Parts: sequence; C-alpha cells; structure tokens
Amino acid sequence: MNTSDSSPATISTLTSDAASDLDAKLALKPAPDINPDRYAKPAMKNAKRMAKRVYVKDSPIHGKGLFAAKDLKEDVSLGRLHGMLTEEDGTYVLWLNKHIGLEITNEFRFINHDSNPNCALTDTEVVTLRAIEKDEELTHDYGWED
Repeated sequence: MNTSDSSPATISTLTSDAASDLDAKLALKPAPDINPDRYAKPAMKNAKRMAKRVYVKDSPIHGKGLFAAKDLKEDVSLGRLHGMLTEEDGTYVLWLNKHIGLEITNEFRFINHDSNPNCALTDTEVVTLRAIEKDEELTHDYGWED
C-alpha cells in the first residue's frame, strides 16, 4: 500500500496483498455461545426485588401509580428500569436526550410526576430520596415546568 501521500487509504485503493492483510485483521471470530439466561436471570432477580418493595394500583395523581409495599429507608435502590430504546414518544417513554427515549417495560413505568418527589433516577436505578411509608405513592420529577 502506498503510504507516501497524506490521503487516507480506502478499500478501493488497496493492493491485493494489502487487502488480504486487511481481510485477515478484520476476520470475524465465531460468536461465543450466548446463554439466554444471561439477561433473563438479572431481570427476574430485579422483578422479585421490586415485588417485595412496590406494587401498582390506581393513583390519586394520575391513572395507575407505584406504591411502597413496606416502609422504605432513604437512599434505597428499588431496582432497575427495563425497557426498549425508541425514537417515538409514548405514555411510558423516558427521554434520554432529544432523539432517544427508553420505553419502560417494568412496573417503574407507573411512577408519577411530582415536583417534590420521593424518588430519583440515577442512570437506570430508581432510588429513594427520603424515607417512604408503606402504601405511600412513589414519585419522581419528570423535569417539567409546573
């Protein structure tokens, strides 16, 4: 391959030897066997942990809400958000930036908005901001202007 000029090489300008070297470097290795339980087990563990701490019922704030199944202390991780990336708006979409959202698929989709929330999101974890009493609705600030 001619490296004397400063223009970047493209596949079309490679000699057959250089192309063979590139093919060898880019050769795909066989994918390792993927254990389907790799993702299912953590999701099940998360669901079991959530089931002990929260439940869904009709909310006085809006539609359905998420409620504490027992007294919860401050700074407790209630579990992880689970969902699918999306570019379309929807009822249970948490926007990560202007273009990409996460359509929440577990019970955390029922956390309603409150400008004085008792929970917060840290990456994909839902964490209590203060002590929460049994049967109290869990809320977080959607970032809306009230």
